Amino acid sequence: MAAMRICHKCLLTLTFLFMSTFLCVSANTQQDGKIIWDPLPAEPQYNTTAEEPSLPLSSLFGLATGFIHKVPPKEIPWEVLRGLINGTVDIANDYTEFVSYSAGFLTCFVIAIIFIILMPIIGIVFCCCRCCDNCGGKMLQRDKYNTKCRRVSLLVLLLFTTIMITFGLLCGFTSNADMSNALQRADSTLQSNVKDMSAYLNNTFEQFNFVAFNQYDYVHELLISDLNNVGRLVGDPVKEAANPVVHPAVDSVIQLAKETFGIQQVLREMVNTTRLLTGQARQLQQELDMERAALNYTLGTPQCRNTRAQSCLSLKSSLDLNLLKLAADYSIVRAERELQRVDFALRENFIELAYRGRDEYENIASRIDADSIRMIRDVKFELEKVRTAMQSEVTQVQNEVDIQIHTFLHLLSSDSPNSSAEIFLDAFAEAQSYDQYRFFAGIALCTVILVIVLCNYLGIIFGECGRDKRDRPTERGCLANMGGGFLLTGVTMTFMFSPFIMLATTLSFLAGGATEKAICKPLESGDIFREVIDYPYLLDPNQRYWLSYALYQVPDLPLTTKEVIRGCQADGAIYDVLNLDNLFNLTTELDYRKQYPELLTQLDSFNVSFKGLKLIDDSTRRSLYQIKESGISALDYTGYLNEVKKGITGVNLTTISNMIEMAAAAIPDRSLQSQLKSHATNLRRIQEDTVDPMSVNVATLIEQLIILQREAATISNTIHTTIERVLIAQDFVINRGGEIITQEIKNFTNRLLGFVDQFVDYVHNAVYNDMGRCKPVANIYNSFDVLVCSYSVDSLNGFWLALGWCIFFFIPSIIFAVKLSKFYRRMRYFEDYFNTHDLETVPMKIYD
Repeated sequence: MAAMRICHKCLLTLTFLFMSTFLCVSANTQQDGKIIWDPLPAEPQYNTTAEEPSLPLSSLFGLATGFIHKVPPKEIPWEVLRGLINGTVDIANDYTEFVSYSAGFLTCFVIAIIFIILMPIIGIVFCCCRCCDNCGGKMLQRDKYNTKCRRVSLLVLLLFTTIMITFGLLCGFTSNADMSNALQRADSTLQSNVKDMSAYLNNTFEQFNFVAFNQYDYVHELLISDLNNVGRLVGDPVKEAANPVVHPAVDSVIQLAKETFGIQQVLREMVNTTRLLTGQARQLQQELDMERAALNYTLGTPQCRNTRAQSCLSLKSSLDLNLLKLAADYSIVRAERELQRVDFALRENFIELAYRGRDEYENIASRIDADSIRMIRDVKFELEKVRTAMQSEVTQVQNEVDIQIHTFLHLLSSDSPNSSAEIFLDAFAEAQSYDQYRFFAGIALCTVILVIVLCNYLGIIFGECGRDKRDRPTERGCLANMGGGFLLTGVTMTFMFSPFIMLATTLSFLAGGATEKAICKPLESGDIFREVIDYPYLLDPNQRYWLSYALYQVPDLPLTTKEVIRGCQADGAIYDVLNLDNLFNLTTELDYRKQYPELLTQLDSFNVSFKGLKLIDDSTRRSLYQIKESGISALDYTGYLNEVKKGITGVNLTTISNMIEMAAAAIPDRSLQSQLKSHATNLRRIQEDTVDPMSVNVATLIEQLIILQREAATISNTIHTTIERVLIAQDFVINRGGEIITQEIKNFTNRLLGFVDQFVDYVHNAVYNDMGRCKPVANIYNSFDVLVCSYSVDSLNGFWLALGWCIFFFIPSIIFAVKLSKFYRRMRYFEDYFNTHDLETVPMKIYD
C-alpha cells in the first residue's frame, strides 16, 4: 500500500514537471520548429516470455483436456462458489448443488469404483473357472481346418493391443517425469520473474528520470536560447517582410547620392574648364588681332604691290584676314549658380546619412533586444522559480521511490530472509520432497504395466519361435510352452494390478480434471476474474471495486483485475492500464495556461515600436528637393555643345602659315620674303602654343557637357522616384511595420508555446502509451499460468489418460492372451482332423 502511495506521488511529481513545460524538451529541433524526440530508454532483455511451451505430448494433453471439458456440466456454478466465499452457502446443507455440478465427475468415479471392485472378483472367478477345466483351462486342443488362421488373427490382435498399451506406457513415463520437472522449473521461473520484475521497475524509473531530467535540461537551454535571441527571431522575419519595400528605397537614396556627387564633381570640373577656356580664348584673340594687323600691314607695303611680287598679290587676294579670330564664344557656358545650389544641397554628406538610416533598419534585432530586456528578465526569473521547485520535488520523490523499490525488491529476493520469494521457494522445496513419493509411485505403476507388456511380448516371441508346425499340440517344445506361460502370467498380473492402476487413474483424473475445469479454464477465459475476483462486493463486502480500493483507497474507481491483465498483455502503459486518469487527470494538470498564467501575461506584455525609426532624416529629404530644384536640368546643354563644337579659330592657322610660306618663296625681294616668313612662324607658334592646348580643354568640356546632359535628363525623375520610394518605405515601417512586428512577436510567442504544446503532447503520449509498458508483468502472470496449467496440470491429465489408455486395452489383451496361449502351451489331449466328413478323437501320449 505504501508503495502505491509513493507511485501516486511519483505521478503527481512527474505531472508537475510536465506542467513546467516552458523548461522542457530533450530532442533536436528543425528550423520549422518541429521537435524530433529522443526515444525513451530501451527496455531490457527479459527472461520470461508469454509463449506457450512446445511439449512432446501436447496432443495427448489436448485430448485429456478436451475430454475434461466434455464432462458435464460445462460451466462452473459461480453462484455456489461465490456463496461459499461470502458464507451464504453451507456445504453441509447445500451439498446437492455440488453433487449437481460434479455429476459428470461422480459418474466417472462410480465407473472406476465398479471397475476396481469387479476386476479382482472377475479375476478370482476366472481362475477358479480355469481350475475346473473351464474358460480355456482344459488341456485339450482340437485341430480344425482354420486353426492357423485363428492363431494368426489372435497373434495380430494381441500384438496390436500390446503396442497400444506400450504407447500408453511411454506416455505415462513421460507425463510422470513432466510433473516432477514442472516443480523443478518453479525455482528457475521464480528467480526469472524476480529478475524481470526488478528490471521492469528499474527501467520504468529510468524512463521517469529520462523525462524528468534528461529531457528537461535541453528544453530549458532551448527556450532560454530563444529568449536570448529574441531580436534575431523576431527582427529577421520583420526585415524579410519589409525588405521588398525598404531596400529599394534605401538603395535608391544611396545610388542617388552617389550620382549627385558625381554630377557635382563633373559640374565643378566643367565650370573650371569653362573658366580656363575663357581665359585662353581672351589671350588667343589678342594674339590673333596683333598678327592680323601686322600681316595686313605687310601685305599693304609697296614691295607687295610691285609687279615683280606677283605671288604676294595673289596671297593678298586669296587670304581672308577676317578669319583670324575665335570661332566659339566659351563665355556663354555658365553654370556657376547651379554649382552653388548643388554645393549647398550637398553641404551635408547625405550618403553617410543614407547609410546610417539603412544601418538603423538593419539593426532592428538590437532594437528589439533593447526593448525586451525587462520581459526576458521577468520570464527567466519565473522559469528559474519553477525549475528550483521542480528539482526539489523530483529529488524528494526520487529518494522515497528508491527506498520503496529497494524494499520491494528486497521482499522478492530469494537471498533475503523471510522474503516472499524465500517462502515460495521453501514451499516448492517441501512440495518437491513429497513429489518424489508420487514420482516413485508413478514409476511403480508404469513398471507393473511394463511387466505386463513384457510378458505379452515374450509370450509372443517364445511362442512363435518355439512352435514347430510339424509338432502336435501334445508334443510342443519347452520354448513354446514357456511363451504360453508368459501370456498367462501377463493376464494374471493384469487382474492383480488393474484395480491399483485404475485407482491411480481415478485420483489423477479427479485432481487434474477439477483443477483444469475450476482454475485453468477460467483463467484462460477470464471467467474467474469476472465471476469471483472482480465480482462486486465479494472479496470486500463494502467495496464495489476492491482492487482500486486496495491500491488507491478509492472505492468508486472502475478498476478490475481482468482489465489490468488484459491491458498488460496488450503491452499497455502502466498509467493507462491502472486507469489512473480517473484518479489523476493528466490532461487537466498539463494545462499550463491555467497553471502558470503569469508567464503568459509576461509574454503578452512583449511590445516593440518602430515609430522612432527613420530611413532618411528631414535634412536628407530637403537636400534631395534642393538638388531637384538646383536648375542643372534646365541648362542649355545642346546650345553649349553646338557653340563649343564650332571650333577654336575661324581658319586653321597652320594652313594659313603654309600658304604664306609658299608665297614668300616665290618673292624675289628678300626683305618682303623675310617679313612673310616671320608672319608664318608666328601663326604656327600660336597654333602650337595656344590653339592646340585649347583643343584638349575643348574636348574635355564637350565630354563634361555630354555627361551632364545625360545625367541631368534623368536626375529629376530619379529624385522624384527616390523621394516617393522613401515616403512609401517610411510609411510602411511606421504603419505596416507595427502590424508586422506585432505579428512576429505573436509568432515568437507561439513558437515558445509551440514547443510547450509539443512537449505536452509528447508527455501525454509517453505516459499513456510508452512509459512503463507492462508486458513483462503480464509475462510473469502468464509464466505462472504456464507453470501451473501447461506443465503441471497438463502433465497430470496426460498421466491419467495414459494409465486409462492402458486399462482400456487391458481387457482385450486378457482375452487375446488367454486364447493365444493355448496355441503355444503343451496339451494333454489332442483331437485330430482327418477329413471334412469324419472326425474322431484319438488318445495321445500323455507326458507326465
